[in-house]
Amino acid sequence: MKYDKKLTAAANYIHACDSRAADEAPNFEPSDFEITATLKPHQGEGVSWLIRRYHLGVNVILGTMGLGKTLQAISLLCYLKVCLKSPGPFLVLCPLSVTDGWVSEMANFAPNLRLLRYVGEKDYRRKLREEMYDYVKELSISSDVPSLPFDVLLTTYDIALIDQDFLSQFPWHYTIIDEAQRLKNPSSVLYNVLRERFVMPRKLLMTGTPIQNNLTELWALMHFCMPMIFGTLEQFLSVFKEAADPSTGKDAENRKEQFKILKYVLGAFMLRRTKSKLMESGTLFLPPVTEITVMAPLVPLQKKVYMSLLRKELSKLLAFASGASNAQSLHNIVIQLRKACSHPYLFPGIEPEPYQEGEHLVQTSGKLLILDHLLQKLHDGHRVLLFAQMTHTLDILQDFLELRKYTYERLDGSIRAEERFAAIRSFSQESIKKSYGVDADQSSPFVFLISTRAGGVGLNLVAADTVIFYEQDWNPQVDKQALQRAHRIGQSNHVLSINLVSGRTIEEVIMRRAARKLQLSHNVIGEDILDHEGSNIGGAEAGDLKSVIFGLHVFDPIEMNEGNSDNQLKMGELTALADKVIASRHELQSDVGDRKFEINPMDLQDGHDRALQEGSESIAFNPDLDESLYKSWVEKFKQASPTDDVGILEPGNRRHLPDEKHIKAEVARKKAEEKKLSKWEALGYHSLSISNPIGPADHNALSDTGIVHFVYGDCTNTAAVCSSGPTIIFR
Repeated sequence: MKYDKKLTAAANYIHACDSRAADEAPNFEPSDFEITATLKPHQGEGVSWLIRRYHLGVNVILGTMGLGKTLQAISLLCYLKVCLKSPGPFLVLCPLSVTDGWVSEMANFAPNLRLLRYVGEKDYRRKLREEMYDYVKELSISSDVPSLPFDVLLTTYDIALIDQDFLSQFPWHYTIIDEAQRLKNPSSVLYNVLRERFVMPRKLLMTGTPIQNNLTELWALMHFCMPMIFGTLEQFLSVFKEAADPSTGKDAENRKEQFKILKYVLGAFMLRRTKSKLMESGTLFLPPVTEITVMAPLVPLQKKVYMSLLRKELSKLLAFASGASNAQSLHNIVIQLRKACSHPYLFPGIEPEPYQEGEHLVQTSGKLLILDHLLQKLHDGHRVLLFAQMTHTLDILQDFLELRKYTYERLDGSIRAEERFAAIRSFSQESIKKSYGVDADQSSPFVFLISTRAGGVGLNLVAADTVIFYEQDWNPQVDKQALQRAHRIGQSNHVLSINLVSGRTIEEVIMRRAARKLQLSHNVIGEDILDHEGSNIGGAEAGDLKSVIFGLHVFDPIEMNEGNSDNQLKMGELTALADKVIASRHELQSDVGDRKFEINPMDLQDGHDRALQEGSESIAFNPDLDESLYKSWVEKFKQASPTDDVGILEPGNRRHLPDEKHIKAEVARKKAEEKKLSKWEALGYHSLSISNPIGPADHNALSDTGIVHFVYGDCTNTAAVCSSGPTIIFR
């Protein structure tokens, strides 16, 4: 059977089963399989859909965002255990930051499911394995039926790789993979280890963004679920080649037909529902969300840094105009310009000594000036999620919060698991107190400072009613996922999302291009498939970088050199801007859906009320590559009179610049190390030590692979050694 016929036949059969069940209302109550929660209508429908797919032998994707995927998945596991008497075991894989949420929901809604949280240090995991072994050994003496001390084993992707020798021994009856976008790369180690080593015939993938970049990633998810149905990537792309690459020049009707077939097939294997559709149908109520973009001007120091960077990279920009520059050099330029837009102190050597917090921290960034006034207005009665891309930006924002004496929590990739969970509980606890009528503690966190990549998925932070993006991701879908941390089931307040973007800079060019690409995708194929061009906007592809560099023509170097202070916002204007932004939360009428606004603070200087606009653009941005405009801008930039350049060092830590004391200490350390090694060599001992062991991405988990031989006594004359191989000496 041809590949496309096979896909259609499988989808026809599954849809036919759905049609036969359409007239039958869900014939179960959550209490029937010991769920203590009250399922919302769409959640009950989702559980019924999962049960039907299970009985059909179909592995599926649950592709909803902020609609209670976890509770639906837990309900399915309870159904398997209680109604089908399945002994399990069941496996749940998820990011480390999400494990606490799984534990909490299972404890609250499925208390009869025995859960083992298999995370932590290697010694702790070894202890868990020993306890499992003792349990099974003791039970096997009195019973012929093998049993385990758990129904559900909850662990992370990293530990699944590290302890694969142990975990792959279990015949997992059902596997749930949360935040399954980790499986979008079919060449990744995780993807292939799970497919080839683990016994998991029945699977459920959960992701709020099942289709984010291109059809190759979509195929990877579908193939992981149903490899016999979705075949090879070559087969998949051969059928949907026009949909995968519109540059082939085929007619639009053919592409439209391919997308129609693809969406029909996906409908059989993926439950994709959006909050807007459920709210329109009346099956879900959520408070509205208002999104507003604030175009922040650069302050004089930022302008100097921005101009200095452009002047430093002018040779590369000229090389790009002639086609001699590569994508990596363009990417580096864009990163440096984005740092200048966020805060000049991201460059070592800019912050004045003695590196103490003060008003200079706020006054040297246009975005931080606006953020300062926004938080002053929000401090009375609101809670804020503050997202940034770079950890060094988080450092500056943390210094700012300390300066203003705002209470806060912080979550980024360097935070240990226990501290992450404590921060989330601390931020959420006050919301729970408030729901019971208990006065919130004055010391409760006002701001949750979060790295978008570390905390933008899987968390439930409905305690916040305001989300501020200090820096935007290349991929706007990542920011949308981050927004869902607050705008989801359980939220009772109108949510305000604020994007801080430096106007007429590289940031605005990136924002405009991303918005145009998403709008084009939406117009062609709707909201189910977000990017059919095959270009990954999750990173900076060459085409995106070219369009961004061409977009530099919106930046006027002559205006920058003039240093016109008239364009600087005054204190009264900043206060008026903050008032207008906060008031936009209530611009939305009750009978209107979610809306997006844009505000340009420079319009406040005109003396009339037109700053807040819906769908405005502060620049006439052309999404297509315009080489002539770019070359014209380069010539204009060359002619601009040079200003006093700001000395910019290479990227580093703003708080730990090398000084004479540090240099002397490093020299002394190296001499001591050389002396020690020479002594060891004279005694016949050859060191195999390394400075920093290479570990897994999850720093809280270490592998048990291999054998470590312990010795005692002097390392040059040990009392116990193993002659079969090198000995590791801990010192």
